[in-house]
Amino acid sequence: MNRIKLVDTAPLAASASDDLMRLLENLRDGVVVFTPELRVRAFNRSYLKLFALGEQDLLIGDPLIKLLRTLGRNGTLGLKPGEDVEEAIAHRLETFRDMVGLVERRDLGTGKHIDIYRSLTTNDEILSIHVDVTEEVEKSQALERQRQYMNSLLENTSDGITLLDDHGHFVMFNDRFLELYGIEVGSVDWGVPYRELANRFGDLEGLSLEERRHEIEHRYQFAFDPSQSRVRRQLRDGRTLNINKINLPEGGCVMTIRDVTDELRRITELEAARRLAEESNRAKSEFVARMSHEMRTPLNGILGVSALLEASALDAKQSDLVDVISGSGKVLLRLIDDILDLSRLDAETFEMIEDEFDLSHVILQSIGIIRSSADEKGLKVRFREGNERLPRLRGDMVRIEQILLNLLTNAVKFTDQGSIDVVLESESGPEGVTSTISVVDSGVGIPEDKLDQIFNRFYQIDSTVTRKYGGAGLGLAITSKLVDAMGGAIQVFSEVGQGSTFRVHLTLPAAGAEVEESDAD
Repeated sequence: MNRIKLVDTAPLAASASDDLMRLLENLRDGVVVFTPELRVRAFNRSYLKLFALGEQDLLIGDPLIKLLRTLGRNGTLGLKPGEDVEEAIAHRLETFRDMVGLVERRDLGTGKHIDIYRSLTTNDEILSIHVDVTEEVEKSQALERQRQYMNSLLENTSDGITLLDDHGHFVMFNDRFLELYGIEVGSVDWGVPYRELANRFGDLEGLSLEERRHEIEHRYQFAFDPSQSRVRRQLRDGRTLNINKINLPEGGCVMTIRDVTDELRRITELEAARRLAEESNRAKSEFVARMSHEMRTPLNGILGVSALLEASALDAKQSDLVDVISGSGKVLLRLIDDILDLSRLDAETFEMIEDEFDLSHVILQSIGIIRSSADEKGLKVRFREGNERLPRLRGDMVRIEQILLNLLTNAVKFTDQGSIDVVLESESGPEGVTSTISVVDSGVGIPEDKLDQIFNRFYQIDSTVTRKYGGAGLGLAITSKLVDAMGGAIQVFSEVGQGSTFRVHLTLPAAGAEVEESDAD
């Protein structure tokens, strides 16, 4: 055994020699020297600081057992969990000499970790060096936590993940990677060459030796081709894998592999279902449109005959019967027109015709159409617009009038007394003129929990509405679709017994705006 020769070989005294003390005090590590009888021969301040000892806690000549008990009292003896202090001291005394030549790592229990090196001097004294390795241990523990976290992350992801070095060896891979390629988990270790592991890929079974070699080489080239970062690979067993790759600056790459077989199948099924639904909806709409057209022809004949009868000499009873025929025919014709409009909107065959018009005039014209119905119920219909005169606009005047008539007809239908107000507000902006048309009535109102549903087709608040007011619940559904088709928005505000407000927002270009711009150029 190699022995260390100390500078001072004098007998034990009250203090160590000056030379030895100077040597020890210049060391960063904690050092203590014991005589062959295991008494303290010398120590430095680094030792006191490391073990949180005061100047009177350790004196030259103290026996080892006294030092150990002092360390036990101040909590720096470095006990193992559940270890008894006296038992630990007895064990340290018994094995102290046996630890010479060995390295012991000890957790002091104060957050510090030390490595202890013990050596014999030429005169059989024991030199014990204590190195603070707390920072090293903490770094090691942090790295271990990161490693465990990464392992947990790798093994709990649904994707296969692998890292290849610049020599084509698998630095690491997770279990999912092996599963995706049909390799038994645990049957291969990290570090295996790519071509060796690729020979075991389950999807290559059944290929000839030459075919297998060619396919492996093709995949190997992808792994190291910096111009390629992703590929979708169709395996021979019918599965499809998406492979994403990141080439590393120092060489090698990281690849993630995802099985997208089920995802692609679902997308295909959804696309097929969507096409089928669209075709079904288109066929239904075309059927409704044809039937509506076919129904309109005989209905027009009925209305024509009723008009002729109205012009002829009829007694009072006959006149009432003709009025019933004419009124019922008109209601039925309106219903057919609504169904036809709705079917066209669903089939996306509804055409918007753009023309110049005066929005205020369109509103007044719509009010004029429903005024007689309002007068019959004693309702006041008023129109109010902002101070700023609107310019002529471009848009589908007929469809805007249809929107207004639907809203006004509803207002008259559901208002028994009071008034109906139409308010027009407008504001010019970079995208055109934004007009807000509000139709305000003092009618029965709509329950708050029904407001989100009134634009649904065939929707009525309850069965009594249909019996009392009639209608099929298509007017507001068509109105909403027409507003959407024009890129606008419609809102409703209502309170039961207080009335309702329907507000339509439309942004339309001013007539002649393009001509003015071209003239300015």
